[in-house]
Amino acid sequence: MALLDDLVQRYAQTDLSIIFREVDATDNRQVNLTAIPADHFSHLKEVSLAQWLLESARATSKLAEEQKNFAGLKWRNEMTPFATPKSIKVPSESEAMDFCLFTDIDKFLRGYWKFLTREPYKGLEENTQTPENFIGFIQSKGFAADISYISKVLKLVPEARTLLAKANGIVIPLPPDTLQVTSFSKEVEVGQSFRIEGIAAAANKGKKLTVLIDNKFPLDDIEIGEGGEWKAEFVFLQAGDRIVKIAIDNQSVEIKIKASLPQTTGAVNLNLTGSVGLGGINRTADKIAVKQRLHSLGYTFVGDPNSAALNTGFILAIKLFQSIIAGRETLGGDGRIDVANTTQKWLEASNAPRWQTMPDSNPSISLINHEKNQTNDDHDFGTSWLADAILEIAADYHNTFRVSNPSSAAFSINDVSKPTGGDTPQHAGHETGLMCDVRLPRRDGQHGGITWESDNFDRTAARALIKAMRRQKLVSQVFFNDTTLRGETFLGQKLCNFAAGHDNHIHFAIRPPVRD
Repeated sequence: MALLDDLVQRYAQTDLSIIFREVDATDNRQVNLTAIPADHFSHLKEVSLAQWLLESARATSKLAEEQKNFAGLKWRNEMTPFATPKSIKVPSESEAMDFCLFTDIDKFLRGYWKFLTREPYKGLEENTQTPENFIGFIQSKGFAADISYISKVLKLVPEARTLLAKANGIVIPLPPDTLQVTSFSKEVEVGQSFRIEGIAAAANKGKKLTVLIDNKFPLDDIEIGEGGEWKAEFVFLQAGDRIVKIAIDNQSVEIKIKASLPQTTGAVNLNLTGSVGLGGINRTADKIAVKQRLHSLGYTFVGDPNSAALNTGFILAIKLFQSIIAGRETLGGDGRIDVANTTQKWLEASNAPRWQTMPDSNPSISLINHEKNQTNDDHDFGTSWLADAILEIAADYHNTFRVSNPSSAAFSINDVSKPTGGDTPQHAGHETGLMCDVRLPRRDGQHGGITWESDNFDRTAARALIKAMRRQKLVSQVFFNDTTLRGETFLGQKLCNFAAGHDNHIHFAIRPPVRD
């Protein structure tokens, strides 16, 4: 593993700003690397090293050993300042091809970033906010054909982070050695499926958690994953204040969830006579009824609401709606609405999720919609549930903190979801309008452009902001990597939890409300 050690050591000790300046001084570029904010450098190092771990099989591939090419870079003429072509047969190709030959690791480090300044990667400067954003962007531009490439790279980011930290003499905090719940709904509907997520000590990998509902109804098939993560799906069949106790060995954690009966006053009655969507019966009147309802709720990409066409936008809207009411992070659903099933009931509900842009900036409640100021970005769409939560968080933060601290930063929201939901190269989730990114408050009263380790980071304001999030009953998850705030509790749970790529922003997510 000496070659991998050398790669990690050199990369850990190399200042990306120096590499970027050197690359920007070369010809034949379509990207200005020096335009990338410095607060993105840390996670860019981590995700690029994770990529090299994957591409080079941890520096054991023939390309890595013979050509110092850890990223599988094929020869392109623009690479002349740092590499030369050399033909080599690799397992992924049917015949020998010209790949980049680097004489040393320093040349590779510069060559890798030079490779990403070519025409296919134009716009890279604007896609480095998170590891998901970066790797998703370059994969979408043709760096890799593997549809699982993004998830494979992101799984290696924690390993890359640890390697870089050790090379810099930094001690990485161990995963929690106590059982924790990281995400759950405070209120659910009777009969509604919902998820509880958490983390345990990594040493418990493969073990089963014991779960008790109201000190009875035991469940024992919840397995702890690779890094200590666990999750479980639940359904309550009785209303009331329910207690869920989760335990392993001598550790346990208890949470309270309110199970409510749905209201009977639906906003509409679709009167479906058969299933609608993929593989459905699809009677004309039923299709039009569903399409008109979705269109009225803001899912206008269904197309003409008076047309019975089973077009792509119509199916996409059904899948997005199903994903939203299931509380999913990514687009799923089978694209079919069966008579009297959950999807139809939610479509008929008075609090059915609308699809809309997020609230405009409002100084009276200390809200700034930074996303709307970015004309080159379109991640400002989401559910009415999230829009309401944003307004409630803003008002709470304003009244409980900013009124008495007027020089502090406002609540500045950023990415939510794209105009039709679904895949976004900038994030692993953010596909269903239930998640929102928040720019970090600064001590100068501004926001963004920093990490939690920056001298200008306003931890007091961030704490007040996260508490405002936690007070909203639909908020189920808050990710932020500040070690101080992660060590604090509020309302019986961790103030925030760790997630890769969340050094420079706060991420919160909501769960569906109880159906009216």
